[in-house]
Amino acid sequence: MTKTPRTRFLLAIAAVAAIAATAGCAGSGDGDSAMSDTKASRDDAGAVAEAPAAPDAPDGSRADADLQDAAATAPDAEAGKQLEIAGPSVISTGTVSLEAKDVGDARTEVRKVIDKYQGTLAEQETTTGEKGEVTSARLVFRVPSARFADATLDLEGIATLTSSTSSGQDVSTEVVDVEARIRAQRKSVSRIEALLARAESLEQIVTIESQLSSRQAELDALLARQTYLADQTSQSTINVYVQQPDDESDEPEEDTADGFIGGLSDGWDSFVTGFGAVLTVVGFAIPWLLLLALVGIPARILIKRRTRATA
Repeated sequence: MTKTPRTRFLLAIAAVAAIAATAGCAGSGDGDSAMSDTKASRDDAGAVAEAPAAPDAPDGSRADADLQDAAATAPDAEAGKQLEIAGPSVISTGTVSLEAKDVGDARTEVRKVIDKYQGTLAEQETTTGEKGEVTSARLVFRVPSARFADATLDLEGIATLTSSTSSGQDVSTEVVDVEARIRAQRKSVSRIEALLARAESLEQIVTIESQLSSRQAELDALLARQTYLADQTSQSTINVYVQQPDDESDEPEEDTADGFIGGLSDGWDSFVTGFGAVLTVVGFAIPWLLLLALVGIPARILIKRRTRATA
């Protein structure tokens, strides 16, 4: 079959169209592949960026991470663990007030009682009178807590007891809490000291030393508090006041009578008081009367003589 020029032209156009369609599909496939590859690359890059540091990171990075871990591990977290309370820890204080005619002797007896219970004198203050005698004394003693009650009882019997008070503050929970905090703080200080030994840069040294100073200051404060609590719970404080009794309290009260006897007694007292007042006035007037007599009598005589002479 012989093909005409028209038929050849149409076949050529169809072939060109088929080739163009095939090229377009191929180009589209390549473009999608390129976009997919680009997206995958971006995802991989993001995953790498978000991935944690490798174990073989530089020493500086590990030091910073360790410092952050040490700072994050607060001593309060470990101190929060409850420890068993070995026994009650109580701060005991007492006050004993006494009256004695001889304050000096009473003070000596007080010191004997304290020596008996192995106590120590913490403070002493005395007041003396015009003749040098001791009129009042204040003494503060520390005695072992186990003998606090017995010592107080003996002190109350030295002289006339006017008042006695005692109180106790239970600090068992605080003692345990401070002990737990000290243990945790010491561990924290040890970790930071280990980090300081491994520090390489100046920035790391400054940062770690700042943390170490802060933790050490907190540890020193806790140790001071522990020492105070140990002293207060092992030794009790007793305040002793001794003074002379008031003079008015030694005078017996006068009995008062009622009725006739009471009236007679009051009348007699009034008479005596009035008679005493009259005698007082007379005694006051006698000197003036004598003076008036010494001046008035001669004057009267002189006046009479002049009157007679004139007559």
